[in-house]
Amino acid sequence: MLFGQDANSITKVFTETTTWTFSQKTHPPFLGHEGHYLCTVAVCGTPSIVKPLRLGKRHGHEIVVNRQLLIANAFEELIQQNAPAFHKVIRSFYDKYGYPLSRKITTPKASNTVYLLMKPLEYFFLIVLYLCSAKPEEKINKQYAI
Repeated sequence: MLFGQDANSITKVFTETTTWTFSQKTHPPFLGHEGHYLCTVAVCGTPSIVKPLRLGKRHGHEIVVNRQLLIANAFEELIQQNAPAFHKVIRSFYDKYGYPLSRKITTPKASNTVYLLMKPLEYFFLIVLYLCSAKPEEKINKQYAI
């Protein structure tokens, strides 16, 4: 509640993930993931490391999402709303390099490595979201909603 999260967010950490002792959810099934390397990481990584949360919908297809993917997408949405020209530059760079990178992530070890390398950027995105959004957790949680 202190940082705009739900009152029961601490409980959700343990019950709405797939890797904790009190988890109520199972690992999502393997689904296609072409076109987005963070989707690839969420699907192909070791569940205890990349922590898949749930299924989501992207371009009409079901995908596996983890918190890192949700945060990155919420950050992109924030940039798109507040700096459309800057977003266009970022999106064109990502489109140019993201898909070729996703095709090289073919093992759990590679997925885990990308996940860990993205951690500092994830924290930066999260800080910006908390500083610039009135309800950051709502913005994060609505990403890839089914």
